[in-house]
Amino acid sequence: MRLDPAQLRWQVINDGVMGGLTRGSARCDGQGVHFSGVLSTANNGGFASIRSQLARPVRGLREVRLSVTGDGCRYQLRLRDSEDSSAAAWRAYFETSGKLQSLTLEIPDFEPVVRGRRVEILPGLAERPLRFLGFMLARGEDGPFSLTVHAIELVGGDRPGD
Repeated sequence: MRLDPAQLRWQVINDGVMGGLTRGSARCDGQGVHFSGVLSTANNGGFASIRSQLARPVRGLREVRLSVTGDGCRYQLRLRDSEDSSAAAWRAYFETSGKLQSLTLEIPDFEPVVRGRRVEILPGLAERPLRFLGFMLARGEDGPFSLTVHAIELVGGDRPGD
């Protein structure tokens, strides 16, 4: 399933939900979605994220292909089957280079986490009805960040979920 990041409805979720001071935003145009801002570790902060709900749940995911331009930071792609913040997310890290990149993240690249801590959860990612997709930066240092997501493809995730 190919997704046009500029056509998705992105929700910004920064560390302000926990008292942090990070300022992050999402802006869409013909290039994709631009996720940018200033990360702050003040008040125990230090993360910025955006999330979008998929048009329909997806099962049977084998890999995710991304086209991105980043600022050299290490970002996370997060997949979720629930909007509940205490529910698991599956995260995979990817490095950006400052140039346009095509990346492929396979199922073994993803690990289940709850609020950033690794957990063991069954069934695995491929069996879950994925409903949300997002990007996160949590690098532990202050400063500006910028990631443009030009294209997203969910490969093998053609079966409708629950």
